[in-house]
Amino acid sequence: MHLKILLAKHRQLPRELVEWLLAPIISAASTFCIWRKEKAWHYSPTQLYRRFWNISFDLVNGVSTRSITDPLARTSCGPGYEASPVFSFRRLLGHLNIDYAQYAFVDFGSGKGRVLLLAGERPFKQVIGVEFSGEMNDLANRNISLYKRRSAQRVVSLHCDAAIFDLPTEDLVLYFFNPFEAYVLERVLINILASLEQRPRKAIIIYLNLRHPELFDKLLGFWKQENWHPYRIYTYVPDEQSR
Repeated sequence: MHLKILLAKHRQLPRELVEWLLAPIISAASTFCIWRKEKAWHYSPTQLYRRFWNISFDLVNGVSTRSITDPLARTSCGPGYEASPVFSFRRLLGHLNIDYAQYAFVDFGSGKGRVLLLAGERPFKQVIGVEFSGEMNDLANRNISLYKRRSAQRVVSLHCDAAIFDLPTEDLVLYFFNPFEAYVLERVLINILASLEQRPRKAIIIYLNLRHPELFDKLLGFWKQENWHPYRIYTYVPDEQSR
């Protein structure tokens, strides 16, 4: 009330005093607008629901798949393990609109296996994790043995080099969540192309939070199907004559 009376008489006040009185109000309003634009979405009902699933997934299912921040967790070939989000990944698989039984799902840099568990809920012909860290590969297979919700015919994590991994012969869904540095990712993509040239078949590449789009933009035979939320989806369909 005192402020309103004071401001009502602003014509009688020095300009500097009026600006001094209004400055904290303008600053607070500006800060709130910036927060609302950049940060408030973190607290939306959808985001809170996603956080709930990321936190509760392990507790509910008796597994251990949460992220670790140790930069040495996957040696120099890639960053430390960060688990994919449960809520959006489940929605993504439903969004693909494919006959799962005709596809093999491969997670490159599968870490502790959360994506393998989630993909295994769908009736894929097989779900395979490719992991360079022996320790995390062991953890992933332990989680697979504990997880009860499975529709896929086979779910397994393999300890191997992704750049020379022998891809399944079925149609493919290939998943990446920033597992490699650019030079390793390039070798992995070359291996994928070689496999598709040797045995032409359908392939879908899904990349969460893509850091090296230039490698995919020049990927021969693939075309960018869409950006679905933070996921980028590329599709490869061979010519009928080559199948």
